[in-house]
Amino acid sequence: MARLLILRHGKTELVSETGRDIDRKLIERGKRNCTDMARYIKGHLTIPDIILVSPAARTMETADWVMKEWQDKPEFIVDDRIYNASSDMLFDVIHDHAGVARTAMIIGHNPGMILLCHDLMADDGNQAGKDVNDYPTTTLADMVFDLDTFKDLEMESGKLLSLIRPRDMVKIDDKGRIN
Repeated sequence: MARLLILRHGKTELVSETGRDIDRKLIERGKRNCTDMARYIKGHLTIPDIILVSPAARTMETADWVMKEWQDKPEFIVDDRIYNASSDMLFDVIHDHAGVARTAMIIGHNPGMILLCHDLMADDGNQAGKDVNDYPTTTLADMVFDLDTFKDLEMESGKLLSLIRPRDMVKIDDKGRIN
């Protein structure tokens, strides 16, 4: 089974020092949420083989805060196409880079993360997909596909296993356990 972790960046400042959206940085709450999410992934899911990241400051920082918690560091690829991307573009990025990975993570922005989740979910009556529209910062969708790797990924072929939001986690310890 191929697994895709779709992570929206952490909570950010409203306006960057430069005034440019791409330069917005994480605030303290965003950093804490990223650490909690990294610990959750380490304790309950699978550390990805590859992480695909938007070039925006907030997504790069999100990746840094997440990877600080992991002993094994995944391959890391920054792809300009992820910034303000459509679902189709995000699909292409995953297909282009995650080919032989068993577990991949993409870190990006809304509305792309929501749309990607919707477009990848099979129409199998899974009610979990109804919650996908509530996708605040540092939300993680955990999806699986009946594939060995992502080279054969198709739209509407995945199953959403879980959608974890920061508010769903009271506190995550350094072993990834929810307290």
